[in-house]
Parts: sequence; structure tokens; C-alpha cells
Amino acid sequence: MTGMATEQIRRLESAMVDGRRWRADAFRTLVVEHPVLGPVARQLVWAIFDADGAAAGSFRITSDRDLLDVDGTRPELPADALIGIAHPLHLGGTLEQWRGLFAGEAVRQPFDQLNRGVYRFTPEEAAADELVRFVDRRVPTKRIYGVQQQGWELSHTALFRRFTPRREVMVTLTPGIQGGYRYEVEEQRIVAVRLRGGEFGVLDAVTASELLRQLERLAA
Repeated sequence: MTGMATEQIRRLESAMVDGRRWRADAFRTLVVEHPVLGPVARQLVWAIFDADGAAAGSFRITSDRDLLDVDGTRPELPADALIGIAHPLHLGGTLEQWRGLFAGEAVRQPFDQLNRGVYRFTPEEAAADELVRFVDRRVPTKRIYGVQQQGWELSHTALFRRFTPRREVMVTLTPGIQGGYRYEVEEQRIVAVRLRGGEFGVLDAVTASELLRQLERLAA
């Protein structure tokens, strides 16, 4: 796989996590017909979103650049429709159908999509601005630097990631990172995970799932 293709895969996964949308006409030009992005896009399931942001259907891109839903029917795609990479939470009852279809055709997805784990806050977590389940977990310091590819920013004693324009998650660490110098300690301890701008329950289901997924993988 070329470096360009690897970078496009990373961007596509970020687009799913962050909820990027394309207009239907731009989607065909920028994704379906793109010489590098197009072949990767054919290995994914895409969703159609209405004006309120709700998923209104899903489809795949065939080798001849046709669009077909899970039943093999061309979906209705208005010019002003919004298109995005489907998260499992967008697919509802069609998720298992899509899994069976891709498995039957031995489609190798570029990243975890259809079999991606789904995570949810407990009622207590949703009503709070701190996730205590991660407090005191130990994290290899070298793993801290890897989360930058997922949109996290680093400071000496914390990680930051903005999941919405007004809400930012902060993970406080001790003893802190030193920029990768040879005297860097091998392990960090999570002191706190907090949301600035409200309680965790204000996050939509996909954002909540992806935040928890990233934190669980970080602190595994």
C-alpha cells in the first residue's frame, strides 16, 4: 500500500469519527471518481443523512461506480443530500445484513467499520463531567504520542481533544511527558478525564462511542 493510500485511509476513518459530510454532487467527484480515494471508498458502507443529521439510508460503491443499498437497489440520492461514512450506530437493523454481504464477498475493509466496537456511557457517566472509570489506569508513555493521529493534542501533563466546537475532553496525566527525550519515563498514570463545556451525556451517540473507544484503547 502506498503512503498516499495509507494517508487517505487515515483521513477516511477520521471523517467517520468526526462526522464529515459531503454534498451528493461533490461526493461523486471527490470520492467516487477519485483515483486514490475511490478504490478505498468501495470497501466501505456509506450513509445518507437528512437535514437534521439522522441517517436516512445506506449504500456501497460498486466496482463500476454504481451506488447500491444492502438489497442491491439504487438509493434515491437528491442533489442536496449529505453523504458520510456510516458508523455502526447509523446502520440499525441493516448492520448484520451489511456484515453478511461484505463477508460473503470477502471484502477487506481499510479500517474497522462494520465490526467496530460500540461503547456507551453509564447513566452516571452521562450525568457527569468526569469519567472516573479511567482514573488511575496506567498508560505506556510511547502510546501517548500515537493518539496525535486521532486528533489529540499534547501538553506536558495532559491530552486534549475537541469533539464539538464548544466541548473539549482533557485527560490529565502524571508524571507527564517530556517530548520523547531519552529520560522520558516509561509509564503515565491517568489522573482525570474531564469534559469542558457540559456533561458527557450531551455528546451524540457516535461521538460518545468513539471517545470511549479511544480511551479504552489508550488505557488497555
